[in-house]
Amino acid sequence: MADHQEKKQEDVVYSSGKAYGPANTGDETKVDEGILLHALSEREKALEYYEKIIEQEPENGDAWYNKGLTLHSLNRSYEAMDAYDMAVRLNPKDSDAYYNKGVIQAELGLFNDAVESYEMAYEADHENTDALYNKATAFLQLKRFEEAAQIYERLLEIDNKNLEAAYNKALAEVQMEKYDEAIRSFDLVIQIDPTNKEAWYDKGHLLLKINQTQDAKEAFNMALKLIPDLPSNWFRIGGIFAVSGEKQKSLEYLQKSIADDEEMRQWAIEDIDYESLWNDDDFKKIISAQ
Repeated sequence: MADHQEKKQEDVVYSSGKAYGPANTGDETKVDEGILLHALSEREKALEYYEKIIEQEPENGDAWYNKGLTLHSLNRSYEAMDAYDMAVRLNPKDSDAYYNKGVIQAELGLFNDAVESYEMAYEADHENTDALYNKATAFLQLKRFEEAAQIYERLLEIDNKNLEAAYNKALAEVQMEKYDEAIRSFDLVIQIDPTNKEAWYDKGHLLLKINQTQDAKEAFNMALKLIPDLPSNWFRIGGIFAVSGEKQKSLEYLQKSIADDEEMRQWAIEDIDYESLWNDDDFKKIISAQ
């Protein structure tokens, strides 16, 4: 599935839209021309091309579909959705058109509408499991965690190595305070990808929450081994040392992060990883130093 990243609830990422298809003009040269124009970022010309096809063949559903893609790439979202509506009116089984409409609706924050579009996409083509995934992720945004977790479980039954489904299932279970189930889901993520530092980190926080301190430290240690020692990570490394009870290492990395970026001073007094140090004199000296 395209464009997947870390799937934290506050930063969920959807699978991207489906690709261009031939507009069935009977002239393969013209079909290739439309797709080529888009590939060359000649979006306005591509739009003109598909509009000409539609003018000649108003019932050409594939041309309406490609017009929708082109309009979306031009950030003309509502017009794109209208084009997809025409595509599915002409081709009711056009799963990709329903799907791409759902992608736009999710981008616009219309998550209830997106759920409906993804459901239509899946009903039109049960092999379109991206539609199921995005439907579940829309449920996450709507805080409908039980429904989201159920869909992620269905996806894992289809493919037990679906990393994103396992991760988001864990996030949904945390929100429902089903902590034992969430830990098992994080363990599945780690089983699929043992180098997933985010899963180790999130599992560590969850173990702390249920007072399994030693297991939490082991999870945080694994996260530390996997996080590169780079300026962009120094603040987070310092936070992990703080929750692990290693004050001096935490303060060392915090100082390095502040030297690289002054904004880290304010972040440190707000970031929950540093909470155990907020009343510490050495921590206060670092935060107040100029």
